[in-house]
Amino acid sequence: MATQSQRLKQSPDHETYSLNSDFAEMAFEILSRNSILRSGVEFYRDRMTSAGRWFLFPTFLFGLVGSVSLEHQLHVACLFSLAVWLVAFVWMLAHLPKGVTINARYPARVAAGEVVLVRAEVVNGSKRPHYDVQFLPHLWPKGLNAHFWEIAPASRVGPGETVEQFMPVECPQRGMYVLPGFRVSSSFPFGLLCATTVVEAPHSLLVYPKFTPLSSMEIQPGRKYHPGGVALASNLGDSFEYIGNREYREGDNIRDLDWNATARVGRPIIREYRQEYFHRVAVILDTYVPPRRREDYLSAFENAVSLTAAIGDYMAQQEYLVDIFAAGPTLYHLTAGRSLAYLDQILDILACVKDTPIEPFEALEEAVVDNLAQITTIICVFLDWTPARREFVRRIGFDGAAIKVIISRNQATSSPIDADPALGVIPVIDDALFAARLSEL
Repeated sequence: MATQSQRLKQSPDHETYSLNSDFAEMAFEILSRNSILRSGVEFYRDRMTSAGRWFLFPTFLFGLVGSVSLEHQLHVACLFSLAVWLVAFVWMLAHLPKGVTINARYPARVAAGEVVLVRAEVVNGSKRPHYDVQFLPHLWPKGLNAHFWEIAPASRVGPGETVEQFMPVECPQRGMYVLPGFRVSSSFPFGLLCATTVVEAPHSLLVYPKFTPLSSMEIQPGRKYHPGGVALASNLGDSFEYIGNREYREGDNIRDLDWNATARVGRPIIREYRQEYFHRVAVILDTYVPPRRREDYLSAFENAVSLTAAIGDYMAQQEYLVDIFAAGPTLYHLTAGRSLAYLDQILDILACVKDTPIEPFEALEEAVVDNLAQITTIICVFLDWTPARREFVRRIGFDGAAIKVIISRNQATSSPIDADPALGVIPVIDDALFAARLSEL
C-alpha cells in the first residue's frame, strides 16, 4: 500500500494483483500523460474488483468475436455482459456508502516485521442500509502491507448499525508512517464494481527496529563517576548509603541527628551517609552511508540501529544513565534510564533515524564533548573502521571515558582493526551473525 499508483491490491485467493512492478510504474506514468487514459487506469485500479477484472476479459472477447461473426451468436453473450456492467455501474453511482464512519484502533507503535491487527468499527449513520461493506486503506504510505483481502465484508449494515472488522497490517520496515484514512467500499450487487467513499482519519504509526534483548554485555567502566546522577534525574530509587555515626560538626545538617545516640552519650551525634554514584553510558550510532554504495550498506545500517536498540534496552534496565547520540539529517540526543525516559522514547528516536551521505562525526563529537565530563563509558556502533573513526574514538576518549566499539558490516573493513588494549576486542557483526539473534556483546 503505497503511493497513488500502488495503493490498491486485491486478491480472491490470496494472490495479490498490484501495480508495484517497475514495468507497471513506467506504464502508469506514460498513461498518466493523457487525462482520458489516466481516468481509465484509475477506474480500473480503484473501482474494479478482482472478479470485475476477470469478467472484463470475456466481455471484451465476446464483443470482439461477436462483431466479426454472427455464426456463433456471441453478440448475445456480449449484450448480456454489457447489461450486467450497466446495472453494476448504475448501482455504484446510486448507492455510494455515504454517511458511513470508521473508528479504527491500532497501537501507537509496533516492532518491525510484526503484524498488527487493525480493529475498525464501521458505523452506518445514513438512513438506508448498505450491503457487502468493507473498509480499505486509503493512500497508505509505502512500507506497510495491509492484507485487506482477508477482511470478510459485512453482508448488510442497517441504518444506525455498527459492525466490527479486522485488518492485518504487516510492518516490514521501521519508520514513522502517517496514515491518511480509509475507504468504505461496497461491491454489491454483482461484486464487479466498488462504490467507494473516503473517510479521513489521520493517524501516525511508529514502527521501531526489531531487536533481540541482550542477556549480558561486557562494559569497561571509566576512571570517573559523577555523584547523584544528572540534575534532571528522578529521585525514584535513589538513596544515600548509611555508613555510621560521628560527632556533630559545625555545618552538619541537623536533620541527620541521631536522637537515640545523642541521648545515650549526652552530646550531638550525626548519622553519616555516602552519596550514590551513577554509571553514565553514551551510545553513539554511526549513520554515514556512502551514496554510491548505499545498497551495500543498508542492511548493515538497519542491523546497527537494531543493535543500538538492544544496547539501549539493556542499559535502561540497569542502574545506568544512558545517552543516545545519532546524527543523520537531524541530530538526536536523548538521556534515558533512572526514570528519565522510558524505552519507548529510545525506540521512537531509533524508528526515525535515517542514514546520511555526510560524515556525521563533527556534529557527534561536539554533542558528546559537551557531556563528556559526566560520561564514564562510550559505546560506538560503527558501520566501518577507518582512520577518521579511529581518530574520533581517540578524541572522545581523552578524558578518561572507557570506549567499546562494535562494527556492523558485511564486508571487510576499510582499515585493518589493530589490537588496542584500550578498546579491547572489536566485534564485527554481519547479517549471518545478526540473524543468529545475538544475546551477548
